Amino acid sequence: MFVDRAVIRVKGGKGGDGAVHFRREKFVPHGGPDGGKGGDGGSVFIRASSTKKTLYDVTLRATYEAPGGENGRGKNQTGSNGEDIVIEVPVGTQVFDSQTGELLADLVCQEMEVLVARGGRGGRGNASFASSLNRAPRMAEKGEEGESRELLLELKLIADVGLAGLPNAGKSTLLASVSDAKPRIADYPFSTLSPVLGVVIHGEKRLVVVDIPGIIEGASQGVGLGLHFLRHVERVKLLLCLVDLSPLSPWSPQEALSVLRREFDQYSTVLTQKPFLVVGTKLDLEGARARWQELQNFLTENRLEGVALSALTGEGVTEFLDVVVQKLDAIEREAVFLVHEEEKSGLSSLRGERQLVYRFQSKYLERLLDEFRSRDFLKENVFNQKLYESGFVRYLRTMRPGSIVEIGGFVFIWNGKELRLKRDHAEKRFD
Repeated sequence: MFVDRAVIRVKGGKGGDGAVHFRREKFVPHGGPDGGKGGDGGSVFIRASSTKKTLYDVTLRATYEAPGGENGRGKNQTGSNGEDIVIEVPVGTQVFDSQTGELLADLVCQEMEVLVARGGRGGRGNASFASSLNRAPRMAEKGEEGESRELLLELKLIADVGLAGLPNAGKSTLLASVSDAKPRIADYPFSTLSPVLGVVIHGEKRLVVVDIPGIIEGASQGVGLGLHFLRHVERVKLLLCLVDLSPLSPWSPQEALSVLRREFDQYSTVLTQKPFLVVGTKLDLEGARARWQELQNFLTENRLEGVALSALTGEGVTEFLDVVVQKLDAIEREAVFLVHEEEKSGLSSLRGERQLVYRFQSKYLERLLDEFRSRDFLKENVFNQKLYESGFVRYLRTMRPGSIVEIGGFVFIWNGKELRLKRDHAEKRFD
């Protein structure tokens, strides 16, 4: 079952309690305190995996709670830490805080993961409270509660090419004819009820193509199935707008194209700005060539590019794939050029994509920042060491160098190894 949206609750494990214990051995009648620290609670991570294609498995559980840490013991024995829980989701999953709507992570790479609920710290045992004034403390800390939050997971499929069109435009037939996919094909609208991915091999090029359910007029306002699945073409490099050339179609090719472009524009300017190619389908039907000629004139007048084909007979399919590969190569060359230009100017965004700001909200992190808050922030190395010990670095390592990280109102730059406070922000923050 294809599921691309899930709401779950995650909770970190409770930290173990510190122990109140005194050394008791033969010939040592007045042994000192030796109560150990409680173990830290397990944390909850979400990790992108290429083996997952849908969020269906995630929806089988409403709550994911990590085990708690063990309590401390005598002889200064620290309790075992609770095991972390890792929830695997498809690559392309976005993680939102369902209460605030904030984007916590965009898992666009294999093995990329985000810490969504940190386990509580274990409490200190009475050995930690011994001092010259209190040599036999009878107190210990309780373990902290783990963080808890409700998450909204949304899957945006990642593909090279997206097929979009009005219902019964021939998207599924085209995908089946050029790829290994086996979509449902029928001679009535909405035969495709969920996105379908297919792999196309053309020459030395390997393309991933996604077919989304038919878009109807008003889809951007929630009419039909289009709105629910339009987000799956937000990530594609090239958008194919399929229009039916058959005289039996209730729309003329020009009208169908106008409806598609209008719905894209109303849904998101991201779709409108994507490179696209107009594809006339069902060229084998009687009267289709005349309509293709009319559409060609319309495209020429508007400086648009288009091709015509018949997925049923195979006419024009090879030429169509040639054009798609050429356009993708041009898009990739432009992306490489943007990378070089950005490197020259000192920018850190990659392949022309928008630069994400990663924000972490955690009582532990905010307390950690309070401990090292100073005007010159000379203890950055200590701060990074604490991040390493706490496990946060597991997520940081998946981000590309130059990524912006916000913690407790402070802005950092991840250089691939550690966090460095953004100096201009630090000056404003400490003023």
